[in-house]
Amino acid sequence: MDVKTIGNNVLIFRKEKKVTQGKLAELASVSRNYISMIERGEAENISEEIVRKLAWGLGVSSEQLQGKPNERTGTTIPPALREFAINEGLQFETVDTLMQMPLRGKEPSTVQEWRELFEAIKPFILG
Repeated sequence: MDVKTIGNNVLIFRKEKKVTQGKLAELASVSRNYISMIERGEAENISEEIVRKLAWGLGVSSEQLQGKPNERTGTTIPPALREFAINEGLQFETVDTLMQMPLRGKEPSTVQEWRELFEAIKPFILG
């Protein structure tokens, strides 16, 4: 992974989406200082997990952060799930669990549908 490309893309997407470093740090469960280091290209060995968390916080795919916008192999979080997760203050790990769940039938498409699904399974995924 090219840390300079990732850092530059984090900065570009963050400014486009009008997200502060502090808010992105909160969404990605990392420190604001680490976000700053990433954006300056000074962070070494950024893990795939961190890239996924940053992508989630910015509402883009991890491939886009890595400078691979034409690749569609990554999972993009549905906008309604992202909105629900931000409103509820859910951690990335919880959202990732929701994304990995095998869904039978209709996939939730609204914030309310994601809320109802989450409420139904919350005891199982949060312990």
